Amino acid sequence: MADEQTTQGSAQPQGQPPAQNTPNPQIPIEQTPAERFASEAMAHTGQAADALRKGELMQNSEIDPLADSDDRLIALLSYLTQIVIPVIMPIIVLLSESSKKRPFQRYHAMQSLAFTVLFWSLIILTTFGLVLIQIIPFIGQLIAFMFGCLMPFIWFAQALLLIYYGFQAYKGRRFAIPGLTSFLRDQNWL
Repeated sequence: MADEQTTQGSAQPQGQPPAQNTPNPQIPIEQTPAERFASEAMAHTGQAADALRKGELMQNSEIDPLADSDDRLIALLSYLTQIVIPVIMPIIVLLSESSKKRPFQRYHAMQSLAFTVLFWSLIILTTFGLVLIQIIPFIGQLIAFMFGCLMPFIWFAQALLLIYYGFQAYKGRRFAIPGLTSFLRDQNWL
């Protein structure tokens, strides 16, 4: 009798595992701000990789007719000073009262600041990873040596990009760095 009640009470066929509680697909799962930030960053990274594969160093380049010579010079310096003294010039531009009335200056200061912060964050994370990989006796030292040999070339490529972007800004162009600028816009930082 007890067997009849259990077989009649269960709606699943015999030999099948019990059904698991799955969330209702109609109820949206809300992401935390960190999850949303990470998913947007991953999407923009894919866009940047596609653009760089095509050889695009900048997108949506257009000349800003409102940019005067002072705006263009400040935008150029926002990029070029990142090579020698990172972060200082864009922060000065972003904090100054006069730049609040100068959208061209603020645009390029924020973009150059984000580019430099991203570059140095990746270098720091890679260095941290190299320290951790030193646990492996021979391979860890070999990988660290290879990264040490590549570091001057990586820094040189970053410097060339900053010079290129600086001179594009000096020409009065407002452009998008693939992946980075769209991410900054999504975060309402630009």
